[in-house]
Amino acid sequence: MTMFHHLEAIRLEVVTTTFVASGSPAGIHELGRLMETLNNPALSGQFELQSPVVRPLYRAGAQLELGAPLLVRRDDIIFANFEGPQMTHDLAERGTVQTPVLLMAPPFQVQGLVRVLDGADATQALRALAERFFVVTGATVYDAEGAVLGEGEHIIINGTAVQMMSATTRHIETASPVPAAVRRTDGDEAEDAKDERAARAA
Repeated sequence: MTMFHHLEAIRLEVVTTTFVASGSPAGIHELGRLMETLNNPALSGQFELQSPVVRPLYRAGAQLELGAPLLVRRDDIIFANFEGPQMTHDLAERGTVQTPVLLMAPPFQVQGLVRVLDGADATQALRALAERFFVVTGATVYDAEGAVLGEGEHIIINGTAVQMMSATTRHIETASPVPAAVRRTDGDEAEDAKDERAARAA
């Protein structure tokens, strides 16, 4: 993902509303195992990142190497980027098809493709995904205003962090500035009101 820095072949980067942390997930060596861990309520609510680096959300240059393992609260993750093998995850995708999705997970928008059962209604399938962690492929991450923050082949989404979701290829785009030639000012509106009053008086 272009907004992130990867230090090792197997690397997990997690994003919360405030921080970005990356490291090697303890005991995790491929994507399928990671998904099982994240979606298993019987396991600890925190998982361990080894050789971690952490930074504020919007300050990529302020990275801090902790020099000790980092425990991450699972429920506070908005999304994560996994770099590594994905053998068992690929096997689990048999009998599924891809469908486009737009996810509103403040402060982000995430657009990409998700796997649903072949023949399933896309909207109802998304409803089921919202209860767990799931993978978005070919993903683009935007801020709430539509500015691109990064891209990733496999982005893991915390379904409980998603406020809105739709099976669409659209997303909220950055608003174009109003050209100076047509931009209105308070003075313009005051002048219009003055002209309107004069017309009524006539």
